[in-house]
Amino acid sequence: MSTNWDLLIENHFDNKKNDTLKVLSEAVREVIAEMPIKDDILLTEEQAPSGKSFSMSIPIPRLVPSEAWGDPSSQSRQDVDRVFASVTRKGGDMKGRIAHVATFLDPAQAVKKAPGGKVNTILNMMQIIEALQAALNDFNESSAGFVFEGFMAALTGGRQEADRVGGTLPIEDFVTADEVNVSLKLLSPNTPIHGSFTNLIDYLFIRGGNGVPSIKYLIAYKDSEDHAVARLSFWDFLISRENFVDLMVKSGNSNLFGSVAAQMKQHIASHQESNEWKLTMKQLLLQTSGYNQKLGMFVKNLSDEGEFFIGAEAGPDPAIKNRQYQLMLKQGRISDLKDAAEEEGAKAAKSGGPTFQDWIADLDLTELPRVGLKSRTEFDDDMEFFWNRGFESVSKEEEVTESYFGTFHESEKRHMKEELLLEARGGEGKKSQFSISRGGMNAIKRLAGTTSYGELDMSQGNIDQLVEIYIGKLGDDLMTLLENTKNFSENIGRYFSADDRSEAAMANKTARDQGKEIVTSLEEREKEEEI
Repeated sequence: MSTNWDLLIENHFDNKKNDTLKVLSEAVREVIAEMPIKDDILLTEEQAPSGKSFSMSIPIPRLVPSEAWGDPSSQSRQDVDRVFASVTRKGGDMKGRIAHVATFLDPAQAVKKAPGGKVNTILNMMQIIEALQAALNDFNESSAGFVFEGFMAALTGGRQEADRVGGTLPIEDFVTADEVNVSLKLLSPNTPIHGSFTNLIDYLFIRGGNGVPSIKYLIAYKDSEDHAVARLSFWDFLISRENFVDLMVKSGNSNLFGSVAAQMKQHIASHQESNEWKLTMKQLLLQTSGYNQKLGMFVKNLSDEGEFFIGAEAGPDPAIKNRQYQLMLKQGRISDLKDAAEEEGAKAAKSGGPTFQDWIADLDLTELPRVGLKSRTEFDDDMEFFWNRGFESVSKEEEVTESYFGTFHESEKRHMKEELLLEARGGEGKKSQFSISRGGMNAIKRLAGTTSYGELDMSQGNIDQLVEIYIGKLGDDLMTLLENTKNFSENIGRYFSADDRSEAAMANKTARDQGKEIVTSLEEREKEEEI
């Protein structure tokens, strides 16, 4: 049930202040929306970023980035669009928006920023920087990339790309507001840029039937300090149909073409949206060493006549997926029963309880799924096996632990060794990867327009300087207003959530007092702005 904050607040103040209260309640509603009950927006104290951050000195809400930020229709994205509007409402391309954030992180430029009407921009930028710090440092490696993509999609007013496009998974990670497809890489300074040669060719020349003319690569090189990303240096370059072959050769990837690089370049120069062109391209690709001869779209999605089609493998039939899901549920039911047998066997050993035969005779199996069962006898044998394992675990716990889990770890080690051997030999997937080093990225500048965006400095020392500068910009009165607003929202939350009603009553009284101070402060600021 939603709470009418306007009514709750107005019950405590005179009607003559209703106009001011409308302004206050709107501001408070935004603050309350950031409270811990909305976990995708506000970090708790336990989740607060390690190290110095703006919110440790200035009472601003903390934004928690997520992959959902990349979806303009998601509630999370709509919640943060108000904050990102400080960057996105001015328009500008991707480079311009990143540069705008960089000016906020430059102490020399921060000193020149005007207070007053720019206060909202300062506060919003603080939240954006902290969200970026969280995206880079507060997630494990497998999640951080997706969250960073979502952050960049929000920063550029665009959208994250995850679903299939034109019959294949996209190589672009997000699309900007001005419809530029971007492949985002977050790398250490000496880590090469890697990508699928096959997927890049499919994207440029056949995805959706005729391909997409170009893709921009945005590289964020990271520098760490105290185990956290402290600085980012952004670069970009463009791979297009026109520069594709020369760029791959110039960056040291000519081996992927085999002996047909020159023929490929000539054929691409005569690019046209015809079946004959695609069939010739296919024949050239089959002679390369880098193009996947089984999974490439020129093989999978091109008929003998040169017609592009999207096969059934491009997306499972929803009905089939549902049947598979229902099958999984039935298999889960069987698995649960076996787990229950093992648990009951252990209980029986401890308490001298029923025998397995008595226990299973009392078990309701009228809706037993017939998944993976050859017969009821086979099922009973399996159940008895798990029952006995649970029963024996009570008297042989140490022996079971050593043999069972020891075997697991040995199997795991063997599996890992096999993977390492496959990597050392070099599988088909590895051969089809292109690689561009940091030096190679500079070498392709004439071809790809390699551009440096400069640096975002989020280091400890820089944040310390900025905190002092921006506290001075905000002024004592506004700092007090922010602190009161933060405490006000916390006390309202405490009033509704506290089990101890005496504590709740105290929070209620404190919130009323703070609310009066906020109203007075807002009225004074409004008068100052009118003057």
